[in-house]
Amino acid sequence: MTQDIETGCFAVPNKYAKEYLQHAADLKLASSSTKTYESNLRGYVIFLHDDNTSVLEATFTDVLEFVEECVRLGNRRSTIEGKVTTISELYKYIRLRTEEGDQLQLEPLRVGNIDVSRYQTPEPIEREALSREELRRLFDAFDSYRNRLMAVVAVETGLRNSDLRDLKIADLDFDYLQIHISDPKGSKPYDVPISDKLAYELEFWLQHHRTGYARSDESPYVFPSQCGLKLETNSSFNQIVRDAAEQAGLQEVIGESQIQRNDGSMLERDVRQWHRVTPHTLRHSFITLLADSGIDISYRQLVANHASAETTREYTHLTEDHFSTVRDRFVPPR
Repeated sequence: MTQDIETGCFAVPNKYAKEYLQHAADLKLASSSTKTYESNLRGYVIFLHDDNTSVLEATFTDVLEFVEECVRLGNRRSTIEGKVTTISELYKYIRLRTEEGDQLQLEPLRVGNIDVSRYQTPEPIEREALSREELRRLFDAFDSYRNRLMAVVAVETGLRNSDLRDLKIADLDFDYLQIHISDPKGSKPYDVPISDKLAYELEFWLQHHRTGYARSDESPYVFPSQCGLKLETNSSFNQIVRDAAEQAGLQEVIGESQIQRNDGSMLERDVRQWHRVTPHTLRHSFITLLADSGIDISYRQLVANHASAETTREYTHLTEDHFSTVRDRFVPPR
């Protein structure tokens, strides 16, 4: 079954990119991955347009210049590699599946072989998990029931930012005390167990607090926003977590990435700051708490949501016995 996505919905100013994204969506690419591909291609197409060229007219040199622009903007190696992969897949699609494929000025496989490691990119930022005491301080600092509960769910289930925002009421199974993750990033759908206490808090939220949100009657999502069906972007929840961490006295800058101008100069004010407490920190804290509780690595791999086939196979072998073990051993911080 194909995903319910129309080509015209993609905000990429290029018909070939839109066709490719629709093709990828029809192959059951997770919607979160489709959004990432869309963002990657939008940036690439706009870059080409600003350079007075197009997707079909672009040469290998144009792709390299785009990569170098990403380096100047402070993108990390993994981010640039993802963009290169998406661009390569776009050109493979054009070459093999469109009448204009013979007009390409570059070879898609050559694009996919670009070695990003030869560029000087910022080192990955390693964030430490929060302790139980720090998590309690963080929970106390949120300014609303919704925001606190989103953080609690993140710490007790390991859900990614996008999966948490996409969580629907229909995904909550209070009878079996579990949550269904229907469209996760980089893997097949899977389930995670929840405690009686979290189930109670979620039901209390749905019955007594959620109704105060303007669009709650129309929204199928567990956590609607004040002005929409849900929080639409990762940055929305990012800001919520950052503000609470500041209020709790937990936030600090753990790294900076300098942004290089087109003329090659480095200006001190052109930096991106990396903060200690983010939604990913909550996820990392959950996985660390699981390990501290003696939970088997197979389940920790599940919530880490790795893309490898080996890890994905682990998902299908988790039974209610596994979930009972997690509930018995894992005592969430409150």
